[in-house]
Amino acid sequence: MSPVLKPTTDLANRIALVYPSLSDAHRRAADFVLQNPLDTATMTIDGLAERSGTSTATVTRFVRALGYGGYGELRSALSSALKLAMAPVDGLADARAAAGSTFATLVTALKDQSANLEEAISTLDEGVCSRSIDALLQSRRIFLVGSGASHYVASYLEEGLALYLDANVIFAASRGGAERAIRYMMSAGPGDLVIAVSMPRYSRGTLDLTRLAKSRGALVLALTDAPTSPLASVADMTLFAPARNRMLPNSPSATFALADAIITAVARERPDAVEALKELSESLLWTFHQ
Repeated sequence: MSPVLKPTTDLANRIALVYPSLSDAHRRAADFVLQNPLDTATMTIDGLAERSGTSTATVTRFVRALGYGGYGELRSALSSALKLAMAPVDGLADARAAAGSTFATLVTALKDQSANLEEAISTLDEGVCSRSIDALLQSRRIFLVGSGASHYVASYLEEGLALYLDANVIFAASRGGAERAIRYMMSAGPGDLVIAVSMPRYSRGTLDLTRLAKSRGALVLALTDAPTSPLASVADMTLFAPARNRMLPNSPSATFALADAIITAVARERPDAVEALKELSESLLWTFHQ
C-alpha cells in the first residue's frame, strides 16, 4: 500500500492552501497525489492524468496552481516529501541491521541524547534567554502549543510555569481539540506570549496556531530543534534543542531539559517563589511516601 502524504510536508501544505479554490478536476488530481505519493513520484504526467481521471492540461494547471514551474518540480517535491516521511523507517531498519546487543543500543541512545543536550547548551544565546524570561515574567497570559511528543513538553511547561507565575497559563492545544485551540489563539493579542514547541516532523497545526496568534499581536517564543524549523521564522525568540535520534523520528529529551531550565530560571526571578513552593509542599505533605 502506498503511504499517504503527511500533512507536515511542504507539498501537502501547498495543496491544503489552494484546495478550497480548486476546480473539481484539479481536486481529483490533488486527491490522487495525496493518497498515492509513491506512485505519483514515478509516473509521467500522462500517467497521473489517466489515473486521476483528468487530462494532461488539467494536471499542468494544477501543478502551476501549487506554485511549481512544471511537472518535474512536482515530482522532485514528492521525492523530498517521501524521503522525510520514510527517514525514521530507514533509520530503524539500518539500526536493526547493524551488529550490537540490546545493551549497546541503550548506551548509544543515551550518548546521542547527551550530545543533543550538549549542543543545546552550546547554542544558547544570553540575550535571547534574557528576553525570553522577561517575556514570561511580564506577560498577562501565556498560551502553550504543541502536539505529538511536543505535547508532553508543553504540558510540563504548563504545570511548572503555573506554579511560579501570576499570568494565566493556558495549554491551548490540549483543551477541546483544534476548534477550541483556534478560539484561544483568536483571543490572543498584545501583552500575551505564545510558547510553541515543535520537533521534526513539524506539526502544521502548531505552526498555524502560532501564526494566528502572532498575527493578532502576541509575542512568540519557540522551542524547536534548529534554525531551519518553520517555527524559527515565525518566532520573536527561539531557543534550540536538537532532537536527533538514530532510530526514531525525534527525541524530546533535550527539549524537556530546556523546558526544565526555563521553569528554573522563572522560579529564580520570582521573589515569592520560595513561599509558593512552601505552600505547595505543605498542602501535599500527606501525599508523599517517606
